[in-house]
Amino acid sequence: MKISVYLPDSLKSRLDSYVKNKGLTSNAAIRKAVELLLSQEKQSKWGGWVNQIEPDIEFPSVDDLRKDLIPPKEIID
Repeated sequence: MKISVYLPDSLKSRLDSYVKNKGLTSNAAIRKAVELLLSQEKQSKWGGWVNQIEPDIEFPSVDDLRKDLIPPKEIID
């Protein structure tokens, strides 16, 4: 996919300096920026499907899972 984007002169200058210092192409830097942007979005939100998950009735309750645990020596608030 090809994308054409306008960068103001000051931003273009900063990008040029960055890629020169890192030994990258402008395209590589922009691809990485898009990947980072999308990965942040992906990590911060759940889809609506998560609210439609049915519980597994065969899975033990939290109380059942904790019954054999040794209680803490002290409660830390």
